[in-house]
Amino acid sequence: MYPSFTGSSRKPRVVNLSGRKPAAAPSRTSQFSRAPATQTSVLHAQQERAQREAARQRLRAATTVQRVWRGRREAEAQRVKWRKEWDSVFAKGTGGDLGQGRYSKERIEYGVTLFLAFYERGHRPGRRRKRDSGDLLRMKTLVLFMAQYLSQASDKSCLEVSERRVDGRGNLMMEKFGKLLIEVLHEEVLTVDSLGVLPSLAVELPGIVDASYYKALSRITTSSKSSPGEILDAVLAPLQHIGKENGQRSAEIHRDFAANYLVTPDLPEHLQRSGFERLKKAVGFGKLIKAMSESPGKWVIATGEERLWMLSYIIHFTPSVFDTELIDLTGDKPFVNRGFEERGYIYVMSLLLSSVAKEASKRLEVEDISMGVEGDEEDEDESSGGRSRQIRSQPLPPFVKSEFESLIQQPSISSIFSRASFSGRDDRYAKMLAGFALTLLLVFPKVKQEVCMWLCLAETKDGVSVLRYLWATIKKSELFLGVIRDIRLAVGSLRKRNLSADDTSVRDSDNDEWNLILLFIELYGFLLLVMDDDEFFAGNRIEKNARQLPLKDVENLSVFLKNLAFAMYYWGGEMMGEDKQRSDGGAVFFEDQPNQGWDVEYLKTAVTGLLKAIYARDSRRKFLPSNHWLMTAAGFNIEGFIPAVVQEEENRNRIESEGEDGEEPERQYDQAAIAALSQFEQRNLRLQLMNKIQRKKQRALYLATITPRLEILQNLPFFIPFATRVQIFREFVSGDQRRRRGGFVDPDQWRNAVLSRSSQLPFPSQGALGDARDNLNRHHATIRRNRVFEDAYEQFWPLGEGLKEPIQITFIDRFGVEEAGIDGGGVTKEFLTGVCGDAFTPESTINLFLESEQHLLYPNPTSIEELKEELIRTRGPYQEVIGDEIKPLLKRYEFLGRVLGKCLYEGILVDVAFAPFFLLKWSQQASDSKASTAVGVNDLRDLDGGLYRGLVKLKNYAGDVESDFGLNFTISSRLTRHDKTITVELKPGGETIPVTNANKLEYIHLVSRYRLSVQAHIQTSAFLKGLNSIINPNWLSMFNQSELQTLVGGDINTPIDVEDLRRNTIYGGVYQLGDDGIEHESIRLFWEVMHSLGDEERRKVLKFVTSVARAPLLGFGVLRPRFSIRDAGEDQGRLCSASTCVNLLKLPRYKDPKILREKLLYSVNSNAGFDLS
Repeated sequence: MYPSFTGSSRKPRVVNLSGRKPAAAPSRTSQFSRAPATQTSVLHAQQERAQREAARQRLRAATTVQRVWRGRREAEAQRVKWRKEWDSVFAKGTGGDLGQGRYSKERIEYGVTLFLAFYERGHRPGRRRKRDSGDLLRMKTLVLFMAQYLSQASDKSCLEVSERRVDGRGNLMMEKFGKLLIEVLHEEVLTVDSLGVLPSLAVELPGIVDASYYKALSRITTSSKSSPGEILDAVLAPLQHIGKENGQRSAEIHRDFAANYLVTPDLPEHLQRSGFERLKKAVGFGKLIKAMSESPGKWVIATGEERLWMLSYIIHFTPSVFDTELIDLTGDKPFVNRGFEERGYIYVMSLLLSSVAKEASKRLEVEDISMGVEGDEEDEDESSGGRSRQIRSQPLPPFVKSEFESLIQQPSISSIFSRASFSGRDDRYAKMLAGFALTLLLVFPKVKQEVCMWLCLAETKDGVSVLRYLWATIKKSELFLGVIRDIRLAVGSLRKRNLSADDTSVRDSDNDEWNLILLFIELYGFLLLVMDDDEFFAGNRIEKNARQLPLKDVENLSVFLKNLAFAMYYWGGEMMGEDKQRSDGGAVFFEDQPNQGWDVEYLKTAVTGLLKAIYARDSRRKFLPSNHWLMTAAGFNIEGFIPAVVQEEENRNRIESEGEDGEEPERQYDQAAIAALSQFEQRNLRLQLMNKIQRKKQRALYLATITPRLEILQNLPFFIPFATRVQIFREFVSGDQRRRRGGFVDPDQWRNAVLSRSSQLPFPSQGALGDARDNLNRHHATIRRNRVFEDAYEQFWPLGEGLKEPIQITFIDRFGVEEAGIDGGGVTKEFLTGVCGDAFTPESTINLFLESEQHLLYPNPTSIEELKEELIRTRGPYQEVIGDEIKPLLKRYEFLGRVLGKCLYEGILVDVAFAPFFLLKWSQQASDSKASTAVGVNDLRDLDGGLYRGLVKLKNYAGDVESDFGLNFTISSRLTRHDKTITVELKPGGETIPVTNANKLEYIHLVSRYRLSVQAHIQTSAFLKGLNSIINPNWLSMFNQSELQTLVGGDINTPIDVEDLRRNTIYGGVYQLGDDGIEHESIRLFWEVMHSLGDEERRKVLKFVTSVARAPLLGFGVLRPRFSIRDAGEDQGRLCSASTCVNLLKLPRYKDPKILREKLLYSVNSNAGFDLS
């Protein structure tokens, strides 16, 4: 609308005769908001004023540019003038006569001042200068003048520079020239000429000595263009002459020397051996250590490689800094106090060692820089079937390696705590010593056991064992007491440490306490391996040199470890820095961890191992309260634990299957193929393999943190009640059966489903149906009674993992007649128990297992050696033939593992008792090897009681072990079938190493390890390979040794619960219950008789009906088929009979309880086998 006074709303015509484009018609809104004319005028005035100001600024800028240009032009002209003046005075004097005395000195100062005038003013500070060749020649002339002056002066190390004057010349100009000279030296220009005057300049001008001074000397040293003597003069002059009266300045120079020169690679080679020894003698080691300990932040910024060299030089300098007073970590001589602080030395060494621990431990054992693909750290088990691989890092330089190894000597390790005092204990000093000892363990993992042994044997200066000294400090620490009170305290402290950028920063109190705790855990865990139970339970002795803790202290320690371990498993993601509020919060698991001496995973494995060792002691002989091990921490709900952990298992299986689908297949490499690659290709291949290993570790860490309940079950199963874990185990098995059988768990339904799936194909063929029948036929076997194991091996070995599916058995009796009956589960149970009976009987011809004095079974450790000896005697020593013949033996071990796994999978109990040390290997397969409870001397009682008693006697022997026993580090085994003895070295060169009082603990440990783990390793690995093909090793890790035995053979200590059996029994025929629920009279008499029987007789009845004498672990409610009773007529003289295939008791309708009891026991004790009726 366009309103007007006329009332017309039509838009008026616009007539434009100017030829210009008319302005756009304003909107209705803009018409009403148009600014007044006065505002428009003001706006125009402001714009004009701004334009005039911009013009004035451009004019001023042009004037400035012109002035600067003219100034630069005049300055350059002046510099040219000064250069000509300098050249006229000095150019011809090069190499000539400088004159004598003060004249020559003033001439040098004049030349330096004039040189700086035309050199420096043309450059801006901080900018990289473009060197002028003419100016470099002039600088060289000045340096030569200085050198000539020094050669003529009485004090050849002093330039006698004048004091700084008001005009700014003298000392100030010389300092500037000195810094300029160092800058040129850093770029390796004028090196030879400048080194001669640099020591004098450094002494006269201390201001030039800083980080850049030693950086330049480091670069010159490695360039090998100068003589070692001149380099050392420049290096040592500031250390020996500067700061004698100013301690702070001296400390600064020593720190600069450490951080910038002691990081130079291979000083012994560059300075030559004599020069390096001169450096060692001339360095003020006490001042150096004091300076480094006071300000560690100034030198820890060096790279990892530089810190390796720094540490090796400090180790080399340590023993002989002073002529008569030694600072010794590699001998028995005491530390000195004059000019040296022992605590500062320990602090610096600990800080350096912890900062390079990971890198040094990886590179210490590498022999060459070639890339190998042998021995993967992730898979060292030969029985795993895959070729293991390892990426070799670049080895440590020979000098660094030799210096590091000099730390690991028994006198050195034993003396670490020898100056500590228990009575006047200083907690801060104890933490410092613990940090140093711990870093030695981290750097040298290969000799960890030896170091732990030496520390366990060490004592403080007042005769207290190191373990008790450390424990006295730990039990009063804030961290220890706090974690016992509040479990979440550990989460916050470890999260803070894990997220810190670098462990080389100045440490807080928490980190020192963690180092103290971790060292104690390592030492006490080792001690429990070699300590027998008698010594363990004698810990309440008051002797100050006793190593075992009082039992009350062990209880407090276990509470701390229990809370700490639970926190690390249950809140592991939070400790790692996971942020569940963010979608990418889990990315922290796939990032590189900070370079620290140890990480949370290392602590977790150590804590878990010690906790398991204490639990094992308590399991053998109770000393802790009942329910002590059950977890009742805040935030942990045991009520919903079973469904939650089953869901975590499903999630883990899904994630692992997805990961396997996305991964590339494993590639095999050999040394010949690698050698044919170029250096660049080898490097890329090395990086690829390293990245793959790192991804596997990160993925495992991620899975562990998203399945905390599974991790607790796997590593700390004793936190959860045994009955709950058995239920979880059966849930895992049921879930696996549903996945494998397509939801049909019942055997008959599964068989029908296999046939129906083949017949319901879109185009069913006779071949498909035949394949289905062939599949079912492979799960059916005809077994001869007198060859149960061999027939089972021949027919079921090809199934492999398929043995998990239902099988059917037809027995052939000793007359060759097929036995009647339908396998409803009972025949399969009889078959499996029969196979186990044949194979696990020590007197059998199979000879796979032996029996201990306690009638406990374990793999025959000499079975392979016996077979080898037999083959050598019959066929000759041909390795190819021997290897081929051993494989069938290992296959039988593997098959036997599958059969036992099948029993566990189906819930079938077998009457077999295994040795605890053998069962321990079952439960430790899925656990980290570092966190596993290693077998120790106490486990030898279950294998060889005589050997155990002999080792205990040796350990407690107070006399001279070497002369009285005459032992060395070897062990012998007897091949009884061939009347031959074989001897094995327990360690390299063991035949020449005598057993002494100092190393007898190591001998005991190695003997125990050989007998329990090494000797039967191949047989055990084969058995476990078969067991794992049926039962997931993660499931077995939920149980300890005694619990696994209960899982295999049932609970022999719990009496048969007659009422539980009665509640879960079904009746047939006339015995079937009516609507009133009243039992038949004969049934009532049967239960009365069962109540009157002893537990042994009840077990015989149970075995008569079900073929197993033990009740199911979860009660008779889970027995399949159900326990059943059916009538068998009214004949009072008829015996009871049973159909074990369906767990059915055929009971005549007896009317007298005495007759019922007599007939029942006669039938049970007849030993007629399990003939079907």
